[in-house]
Amino acid sequence: MGLKRTIHNGCIKLFKGLVALAAGRQASKVLASFAEGITPLSRQSTAHGDLIFFCPGELPLLRADALLTKEPETIAWIDSFFTSDVLWDIGANVGVFSLYAALRENKVMAFEPSPSNYYLLNKNIELNKMDQRISALCLAFNDDSKLDAFYFQNTRIGGALNSFGEALDWQGQAYESVFQQAMIGFRVDDFIQQFHPLFPNHMKIDVDGNEHKIVEGALQTLKDTRLKSVLVELDLARPEYRADIIVKMQQCGLILTDQEKISRMPPSGTHNHIFVRKNGVGSHK
Repeated sequence: MGLKRTIHNGCIKLFKGLVALAAGRQASKVLASFAEGITPLSRQSTAHGDLIFFCPGELPLLRADALLTKEPETIAWIDSFFTSDVLWDIGANVGVFSLYAALRENKVMAFEPSPSNYYLLNKNIELNKMDQRISALCLAFNDDSKLDAFYFQNTRIGGALNSFGEALDWQGQAYESVFQQAMIGFRVDDFIQQFHPLFPNHMKIDVDGNEHKIVEGALQTLKDTRLKSVLVELDLARPEYRADIIVKMQQCGLILTDQEKISRMPPSGTHNHIFVRKNGVGSHK
């Protein structure tokens, strides 16, 4: 892999050098035009039709190619929705699951704080003509509505593992931020009360460490019987953190599925936890 990367970087350097020699002062324009013209699109076939992804980097291409294989349980979960259901995709990244749900005719609210990912998310919405089904917003959710910073471990396009409010990773460990961006954060309950968006029937929370804060700021929403299920990615190596979220979900009437399957997994790494409404338990104000 190291040799391939070295050859790859060498070829890029050689190409840029040749363009600079040939084009002189116009080199930047030539390179810009070339980059725009060769940005690859990835077409992915699904049982519901094709999706097109804009891939100006390795990570977006990997995410597109792994649409159906990286998290098959997430695909199965989305396939269980009624077409009239609304999905909130919190931590949408470049939008693979938002687009898949919209392809099934679900309405989607997609939330992504990273500016580069937010750009790609909207570009993918545009390419697939999904702007009537997906509403994308560049904001973070939290246990307190406030202005703060979004802390990046990396700024790669299509990247992840970043955090709102404090530089803590998905394992709860502090990291040195390479860049911080001003960001607005909302409690889910405050956001709904203030802006009256489409109410979620299903909610996906994939935020690499801020799950507990999002849950804490969404307790009224989680108790609402219109919310049928929630998928949360949790680290199995943090049993107390995980147990606290499971208890809070139970108190809101949402019960963890696949407990037996999860118990057989190695006690490390992240796994998607799906919670479903228990016999209509909750409230609807």
